[in-house]
Amino acid sequence: MNRNTSKFGTLALALVVLVAGLGLGLSGVAAQSDSTTLVDEPVTPTNETESIYLDATGVDDMNGSGPVNVTVAVEGLTENETAGNGTMLGETTISVDAGATESFDYTLTDSDRDFDELRLTATVATADDADLIASTDWGTLQRTSGGAGGGLPGGDAGAVGLVVVVLAAVLLMKGD
Repeated sequence: MNRNTSKFGTLALALVVLVAGLGLGLSGVAAQSDSTTLVDEPVTPTNETESIYLDATGVDDMNGSGPVNVTVAVEGLTENETAGNGTMLGETTISVDAGATESFDYTLTDSDRDFDELRLTATVATADDADLIASTDWGTLQRTSGGAGGGLPGGDAGAVGLVVVVLAAVLLMKGD
């Protein structure tokens, strides 16, 4: 292996790590087998957390069984509380039709950010109903600050990408 090939390999490896890391940041969980629970996930609120969302998509053919009612809830937990024993902050039922996506959005209040954890759950009445939900996607929306526009494009992912490119350039130049 010559010096130029190993430099290219280092750059390629850095890019693979970057792309893999970005993929891990995506959320979304399909229904668990033989369970009525679609989502049961903790969220640690920060001052930047604006809201928590959930999108549920029905399978394309519900074979006459739809629509499916999905109960979505956000529970606030303090350090010593466990799921089911906290403060119910919001709960609603969304009706998901075949091939359609229905959404739930819970906007946090200042007092919601005082909890140690917010727990997002989405459930259906029966395991058969869970089979009629093709996918769920959930996550948080964060506040963005206005400013002079000096930030990096792409947010954190853009910053990580820039660091990887700069490090790769340094490694390539160092070998010359």
